[in-house]
Amino acid sequence: MPRRHQAQSASAPSPPAGPMVWLRADYEFPSTFSYRMPDVSAQFAIGSPIPSPATVKLALVDTAIRWSGDVAEGRRIFDLVKTLRVCIVPPPCMVRFRAFIKRLKPPHSSAGSGAPTVESTGVRDYFLLNEPLSVFIEVPQAHADKIRELLLRIRRFGTSDSLCWCTGVSEEAPDNRLCPQLLANLTPAQHGLVVRLSDLSPSSQFDGFNPFGGNARGANLDKQVYVLPLTVKQSGETWAILERNRT
Repeated sequence: MPRRHQAQSASAPSPPAGPMVWLRADYEFPSTFSYRMPDVSAQFAIGSPIPSPATVKLALVDTAIRWSGDVAEGRRIFDLVKTLRVCIVPPPCMVRFRAFIKRLKPPHSSAGSGAPTVESTGVRDYFLLNEPLSVFIEVPQAHADKIRELLLRIRRFGTSDSLCWCTGVSEEAPDNRLCPQLLANLTPAQHGLVVRLSDLSPSSQFDGFNPFGGNARGANLDKQVYVLPLTVKQSGETWAILERNRT
């Protein structure tokens, strides 16, 4: 029975057939926002001004599990959203600053109960946003109410460094000029800030992100280089002011 269940969850179901609708959710951050780019060092965490599409989708899955108390519900939402289109639009202006931090981590279980707390240091990018961050996701109309409910309940993107709340959800398509563009598809007239983002792929598996007995090899993330519609207006050694390009 477990083998049959695993085979079913490893498949890559397509979103339900039928009309699609774009949902827009705006998020406020009570203080700073921090999202480390995929595959960069945790000790020198270069940040992205926006979360990856994968982060948004996993936030929906995490929210579904937390509010329902049912891991199976999270698996269902994962299969629903993993191939959906997501566009994250940065606010008109933001400040990036680089901070030196010290973290306290519990010792590894193999060190024994009397082992001291582990200290680690590093550098991390943080962002201050002047307006909400806008997240657009194209969903099957038949499931729009459920996704809208989850978008309203999201309280963080990624780690606790990015606590947030949703100010509202509406039906609205994004302006494609403000969406991240693949670097490989960029035209000579386009310019912006280069970042690396990740997304779920059709072969991504729920258990690849399950911290309770999952297998990270099932993540199968699609990692690409994108260009954001942002320009560095002013900068110093450890800070920069970013403004969104005018459309």
